[in-house]
Amino acid sequence: MVEVAPGGERLKIPVWKYVLFLIICALLLLALLWRLMASNFGASNTLLEKLRHYLSFVSAFHPDLKPEDDFGNALRIHGIEKSETRKFNLFVSLTDKNGSPLKVINPANVLLKATDASGNPVNTVIDRVRPLHGYTDWVDQISFSSVMDYSGSMFPEDLTAIEDNFSELINQVLIPYSAMVIKFNNKAHETQSLTTDKGIISNAIKKRIPLQNTALFDGIDMGVNKLQSRPHLRFVILTTDGNDNASLATIDEVIRRCRLHNVSVFVFGFGWLEVKNLRNLSDSTDGYYSYVPDSGNLGDWFKKLSTIINNVQVIEFSCSSEMNQPGTIELSIDEGGQKLTRKRIWQ
Repeated sequence: MVEVAPGGERLKIPVWKYVLFLIICALLLLALLWRLMASNFGASNTLLEKLRHYLSFVSAFHPDLKPEDDFGNALRIHGIEKSETRKFNLFVSLTDKNGSPLKVINPANVLLKATDASGNPVNTVIDRVRPLHGYTDWVDQISFSSVMDYSGSMFPEDLTAIEDNFSELINQVLIPYSAMVIKFNNKAHETQSLTTDKGIISNAIKKRIPLQNTALFDGIDMGVNKLQSRPHLRFVILTTDGNDNASLATIDEVIRRCRLHNVSVFVFGFGWLEVKNLRNLSDSTDGYYSYVPDSGNLGDWFKKLSTIINNVQVIEFSCSSEMNQPGTIELSIDEGGQKLTRKRIWQ
């Protein structure tokens, strides 16, 4: 015999428990989304990149999104070129604790050790040190590429901030230069080839392209490719709010090409992203790195960079043996109450 519950009784559902369960699930999903967006995977994932565009207003509450840079107490070896038999020019920058460049370096305070391509020590003598802007007889002392991110996570205010800061930089760099403009979304686009006309460069900087994915490494690679045969100081200025998710080139390939052709990468990152690749790019190529969560605050770092560029120093030195380029340079400068050392390898 089976007992059946009286038909008059109603099943009571504890609604508050189900509401609590749904709230917990929602919080867990938000926490997962938060974690993914702050990760390298999230920064390079196409879907999450688009979602980040609509959630960027919460960037201010992200505990890891704090401004940082490596401008202070820095020594960088930007490149080397052969000037005569057994004579070379070394392009360097040196900053104090505030990130301001040293404008004068005494040759007596410079120690340079070098090896040839086989690793054998080479005797060196410092002939003189003077600012790059003093070489008025050189044509195109500087060549650089402006490499700009036009990915789907960019807001109009981001684009405006970057374009305005780049346009200001064009006028803040006082040494004669040639510049080009590269913009990347699904692929890299040469918006403007190398030119010395500041008006043309500024117009190209403000010429927008569709917002799509992030071919970051392809953009840098194109910029380096267009610079690698240029004389004297060469560098890339990169602005981005995301990691690569569309390139054919890899970060290792880009770094290898930069090292081979003496091209430094100056990185300006912003937004909600994993910055490991950005640090790697700048440090491995003897560039500078800065990360600012809010693109509207990039101006201060652009001004610092322009001041550093205007005060790049050229160390002229002679070698005891003939070679096309040293295999390694270890440079120590004891100037302005600080001693900094930097080593660069070209093999």
